[in-house]
Amino acid sequence: MLPPLWILFGFLEVICFFYFLNTLTKQWNKISGKHFEKKLFWTSFWIRIAWVLFSFFFYTAMSGMPFEFEAGDSKGYHGEAMWLLGLAQDGKLEQYRIYIGKNYSDMGYPVYLALIYSVFGDNILIPRLIKVVLGTYICLFTYKIARNNFGESTGRIAGIMTMLVPNLIYYCGLHLKETEMVFLVVCFIYLADKILRSRKLTLTAIVWLALIGAALFFFRTVLAVCLISSIMLAALFTSQRVSALGKRIGLIVMLIGGIFFLATTPLVDNVNLYLRLRNKNQANQMKNYAIHRDKGQTNKLAVYGSRSVFLPFMIMAPFPTLINIPDQPNAMMMAGAYFTRNVYAFFVFMALLALYKRKKLSEHVLLLAFTASYIFVLASSGFALSERFHLPLIPFLLIFSAYGISQMNQYNKKYYLPYLVFIVLVVIGWNWFKIAGRS
Repeated sequence: MLPPLWILFGFLEVICFFYFLNTLTKQWNKISGKHFEKKLFWTSFWIRIAWVLFSFFFYTAMSGMPFEFEAGDSKGYHGEAMWLLGLAQDGKLEQYRIYIGKNYSDMGYPVYLALIYSVFGDNILIPRLIKVVLGTYICLFTYKIARNNFGESTGRIAGIMTMLVPNLIYYCGLHLKETEMVFLVVCFIYLADKILRSRKLTLTAIVWLALIGAALFFFRTVLAVCLISSIMLAALFTSQRVSALGKRIGLIVMLIGGIFFLATTPLVDNVNLYLRLRNKNQANQMKNYAIHRDKGQTNKLAVYGSRSVFLPFMIMAPFPTLINIPDQPNAMMMAGAYFTRNVYAFFVFMALLALYKRKKLSEHVLLLAFTASYIFVLASSGFALSERFHLPLIPFLLIFSAYGISQMNQYNKKYYLPYLVFIVLVVIGWNWFKIAGRS
């Protein structure tokens, strides 16, 4: 069983999300659009400020340092940024270029941190306070994307869900790249969707889209590839009711030109490397979980993990840990957040079913293509059930979930309780898997 502290965290995550979602959706339903945006912005801002300050002192009290538990990556990013800043001050940046080599996919965040440290000093609270602002704008952009696709009511539900969902709040208090990466993804999709739905292409929007897409190659290469593929599919298959054919042809020509340009840069090496190793990566990671990790951290059943096993569960996953696994404090702490994902996934399924039945899939190709492509990439990787790697999906799952909520009626409500029973059984099975694999 979970320790009492993590049980408390889990209950707060679940209760606060669903209670305030229900309350605020009703309270903010009648206010004007501008008033709603202000409320969404400032409420999101203060929630994230409160968490950043609380988590700073909480982690310091629990572990003696203001980093999350098992903070290997966080401390690594901080250390690399400090090293890079020192090299820049000493005029030795060539050393960093040699160190990076062709591993561009993970250099964006240390460079970003080094720039912040060069301006504000190496106080680790400053990047997290910047994450508060970025996280707040994630909520606003998610609202606008949902509104532009599904209407004002759905947009407001999506915005409130994004404001309250525990995962997006949690990462504002960590020294990881996820908040910045999700911000770039949401900005990219917002701009791309706006371009598709506007009357004409504008140079400013295209330039911003190209810059954001290029930046993402330095945070997570496969994510940038998914976004480029998604906008290409959207340009090809979006309904003419949404986007004029001539404009889409122009966008396709620009995209092809951009892809050819990309093929001439060293960034294409990272893409080719991922494509060559995509199958081996998953097998090696599963073997690592099964055999090579430290004693007490292995799970001998992990070798059975594969794309065909993970793919059916990707919209619902990851699942909460309800047993005491001392080497996984972050997973135990976020059990409630995982459970909220398991529950709101039901409404994602309802949204997809409604779009299919009403023959509206072609009106939302961009959102569907990105969600499907990134899910496929995740299911094919060794991080299919790692919550951190799911984060770029969350705003878009919440958009579909909000639309699914708006489509609920007496007919489909009857499936909700059986779905919850199914989720409970899956969660029990997942925790059995964790116990059995360690025995």
